[in-house]
Amino acid sequence: MKKFLLLVVLVLAFFTIDHPVIKEHRESILGEGVDLLGEQSKVARSTAAKIARTHITQKIELDETELEYLNDALSTDDKLKAFHLRYCKENDLNLYFYGNKLNEICRIAGESIFEGKSL
Repeated sequence: MKKFLLLVVLVLAFFTIDHPVIKEHRESILGEGVDLLGEQSKVARSTAAKIARTHITQKIELDETELEYLNDALSTDDKLKAFHLRYCKENDLNLYFYGNKLNEICRIAGESIFEGKSL
């Protein structure tokens, strides 16, 4: 119990004392925490990309390199829209997917973008 009380006192002192040495570390830790939370919320808001990745991996059999590429290419909603525009609408050459596999990915990506807008 004494250790816990000591920990509480140290944490409170860390957040309330304005000494330059403590203030510098506190601001750096809080800044990193806010950045981490910001990144996590961006990932959580990428609903269309998450839906697309889930449907694609359920419906199409992918090898390890294709899955790694897909997870990177469709990691956020913006990347999903860019992928859809480049490879599905503009018919640019994709080094990982082509033919029926690319057509299916494009169909799922388009549906996911539409579904993500309605959420």
